[in-house]
Amino acid sequence: MQAETETRWIVLGADGRHVSLGRAEPSEAEVKAASDALVAQGLSGWLARMQGEYYSQRNLTLEPLRTIGTTPEADWQAALTAFHAMRRDAIGRKP
Repeated sequence: MQAETETRWIVLGADGRHVSLGRAEPSEAEVKAASDALVAQGLSGWLARMQGEYYSQRNLTLEPLRTIGTTPEADWQAALTAFHAMRRDAIGRKP
């Protein structure tokens, strides 16, 4: 029997910083609040669906669902590379 893959919705910033919005699809109000928070800081990013265990050594996938924040032209690949570097650091620090 194969274990289910965890699915989370996250906000991924253009610089790789990220925050989980939870395991349930966020409401429009939650997405707007996240977008407004990015705008207030002059940042851009994406609402994305993450599949896989964050603290696992296994690969996980991120699917960009829509841009949010200030600049819709932000570079998804650069953000993804920065995200994976931050995740590797977090896995290394996990007790």
